[in-house]
Amino acid sequence: MTSTSIQRILHQPPGEKTVLPLMSAIGLGFAVFVLMSVIPSALGFVSYGLGMGALVALSLAGLSWGYRTGILSILGATFVALLPAALAVGGTDDLKTARRITAAEIPIADAPVRTDAQVLIFSDVRVATDFTVTWTTRRPSGQELHYAMAPLVPTDWQRSAPVPAWRVCSGGDADWCPWALSQPVRATQRVSAADEERYRSSMAEMTKRFGLTPAPGAPLLQLTTPPSQRAEAAMTGVIFMPILGFVAWLLGLLLWRGVRRLRHGAAG
Repeated sequence: MTSTSIQRILHQPPGEKTVLPLMSAIGLGFAVFVLMSVIPSALGFVSYGLGMGALVALSLAGLSWGYRTGILSILGATFVALLPAALAVGGTDDLKTARRITAAEIPIADAPVRTDAQVLIFSDVRVATDFTVTWTTRRPSGQELHYAMAPLVPTDWQRSAPVPAWRVCSGGDADWCPWALSQPVRATQRVSAADEERYRSSMAEMTKRFGLTPAPGAPLLQLTTPPSQRAEAAMTGVIFMPILGFVAWLLGLLLWRGVRRLRHGAAG
């Protein structure tokens, strides 16, 4: 692009369409994606609100600039970049949250005494589904909630040994908990205090019915995602969502250019 053409674009009436040469359009679109992804994501590590605020400001600036100059590639890139950039900012917040979570990889027998970790990760554990207790409650709206709990024990556990932890489950589908309890257990977290009260009476029923002995302080545990896996997923979103957005925009640009050329050729 020459200086004369740039001056013409900048001083033309607002809203007049300008179709740039292909490589210039791609370059400007790439610059829009970089600005709208890198700056808000970097600020997102400081504060989610700051990152989203920067994204909104850059989006308004891009749309305003695209309208004033009439450059369609800027308008299109700004619109398309908005969603993946917002997901990238959300990914930075998820990454910060994952890094703050404390996790401990321990034998299941140590679960009652490891109150310092938010996530407990096991490798020698199984759910003793033969001793499962299930029950159902109904909300005022009429919706049913199904609950289940079973001993969470070492792989070589015997019925006469204490139960070091309990695997709990809840869901709106009657078939959900039986399936969930049959799945392998690795990363877990304690249920909330409110949920714990809900399960305590069933724990007493279970121990009485099956003759089980709970270990002192045996926690009620539900499945969760390991912090390292959550951090990896968040970082993947931060990096790859803007890239996928740019590829989608580029394919759309090339398709639009091809259709436009065919129409002009047919008209000629």
